[in-house]
Amino acid sequence: METVLIKRRSTIVKATIDLGGSKSISNRLLIIKNLSGSDSKMANFSLSDDSRRLKNSLQSINTCASSRIPLVIDAGNAGTVFRFLTAYLSQKEGKWLLTGSKRMLERPVGVLADALKKLGANISYASSRDYPPLIIHGGLLKGGELLVDSSVSSQFVSSLMMIGPTLKGGLKIELQGDTVSFPYISLTAEIMRRCGVHVEFEENTITIREGQYQMKDFKVEPDWSSASYWYEIAALADDSDIFLQGFTKNSIQGDRVVANLFSELGVKTEFRLNGIALSGSPDFKKEVEMNLSGQPDLVPAILATCSAKGIHARITGIDHLRFKESNRIKSLDYELTKTGADINYSGGVLEFTPGEVNPSKNPEFDTHDDHRIAMCLAPLALRFDSVSLNDPRVVEKSYPEFWKDLEMSGLFIVDKK
Repeated sequence: METVLIKRRSTIVKATIDLGGSKSISNRLLIIKNLSGSDSKMANFSLSDDSRRLKNSLQSINTCASSRIPLVIDAGNAGTVFRFLTAYLSQKEGKWLLTGSKRMLERPVGVLADALKKLGANISYASSRDYPPLIIHGGLLKGGELLVDSSVSSQFVSSLMMIGPTLKGGLKIELQGDTVSFPYISLTAEIMRRCGVHVEFEENTITIREGQYQMKDFKVEPDWSSASYWYEIAALADDSDIFLQGFTKNSIQGDRVVANLFSELGVKTEFRLNGIALSGSPDFKKEVEMNLSGQPDLVPAILATCSAKGIHARITGIDHLRFKESNRIKSLDYELTKTGADINYSGGVLEFTPGEVNPSKNPEFDTHDDHRIAMCLAPLALRFDSVSLNDPRVVEKSYPEFWKDLEMSGLFIVDKK
């Protein structure tokens, strides 16, 4: 397996970075574009593997829809691709076998499949109940009202929402349980509204009217989730002046709160005309308490930062991290223990206790086939002589230019072996 060795070239960073378009926005626009039949264009489309995989899958689906032979669609380890395509294919005439990586086959999808069946979808399980692969015979669905458990994944809800306007009579979704990643549901609603359909929230109920998407050309915002690793770098560097291009205060992404969260960890954010400037601050809290139910993708960068800066943390609302590309609670526990930290997760509360960082130590990290684990561990080279990670290509899932950008910043030497 390929490994990468990361050494710090300096502890001072001055860099301008273009992170590219948001994966979350790009993937939602792809589904809506195909539902609408629009030929609109998307500027700053995400270069992530997830978005390329969804785009290619949709092209294959459109080509093979009339075939009598079931088309096998491999979502890999991409949760949005699998969940979004589950609803999309249910209303798309044709026969489909939707599968994924070994890890994807361990991630439950029964809540979404059951909801779609209530709308008339023909879905069955190819192996184990509630888990991929799925056999889908697409066809006409009816609208109506659904009760959906939203405590496992917001992607189930977003998947249903996007097909809502295409259903006769529209769709009403009542969210049950403690909704996780709600900002991603709000993101879906805002994109749908910008594409000409009516979406209304009232307490735990989402109402979507039957209607036609009116999609226009769209410029995709840069990705705030990817920005979290540059916040981590700004927090750990001795001196930092990092400019991230294209970010604005009025972003529709929930992870924009990274600016507020990292202000407690020693990073100042200045919004400028064409982006944001990050700079380190000697003022940071030695103990933080955060509920990150709406921002699960920020947890890795936050905990890695706490590990390197000796910050105690109490994190709640993250039980759904067990169902990501890896079980991120276990993955972070296993890897950050190598920095001397201790993680105790019990009763929905993660207690993080940092250890004494030994700079001469050269930890060897496992990425757990998880892009966010890889990207949060790499900046720890600022506190150790070096760090090594296996399977560096995993970052291509969301941020394919990550290693290139690290080297371009002048801060690190990245040696792939």
